[in-house]
Amino acid sequence: MTRVLRSTLIALLASLALAGTAQAAGGNYVIQGGSPEAQAIVKSALEASWFDFNRVPQQITIRMSRCGCAGARPGVVVLDEDVVLDTTYGEKYVWGLIQHEYAHQVDFFLFQDDDRAAVRLVLGGKDWCYEVAGLSHDQHGCERFAEVFTWAFWPSRYNIQREEARDNAPRMKAKRFRAIVNRLLAS
Repeated sequence: MTRVLRSTLIALLASLALAGTAQAAGGNYVIQGGSPEAQAIVKSALEASWFDFNRVPQQITIRMSRCGCAGARPGVVVLDEDVVLDTTYGEKYVWGLIQHEYAHQVDFFLFQDDDRAAVRLVLGGKDWCYEVAGLSHDQHGCERFAEVFTWAFWPSRYNIQREEARDNAPRMKAKRFRAIVNRLLAS
């Protein structure tokens, strides 16, 4: 067998072996601010998720600055650049946080009220998303959703959302939650 034919055959076999493991797409977004290194981390984090963020029908603006903050509202994700660049706990530590904030876009643009009610039945929460003042972060259904969503679609030991997801849904398996989300989005 010639070297070229052998290389071609190896490449073909490798592509067939990896065909079922392709990751979903990272989404339609623009990043405002942040260093090129921080922007690359955001891109890597979103591409690591098994969820196809391209399903979100609107372009999302990711704003990065040294603000000491993180959050999301419809069409916008806000991240602190210092947190994104912090590798104290490993370079992938922040990926869960980035995916968590982007998961809110799934809620904002893909869920209907019935979907939110169905998720809240499974995950709990005192309200869906900050309708009741004075509740802690994890008492809001939307935050529980973002934590469990992030863990379910990136079930990695590096995912900082793993512990929060287990606290908020101790009996929920990642595969089951992915099925719930995909079923809701298909209806």
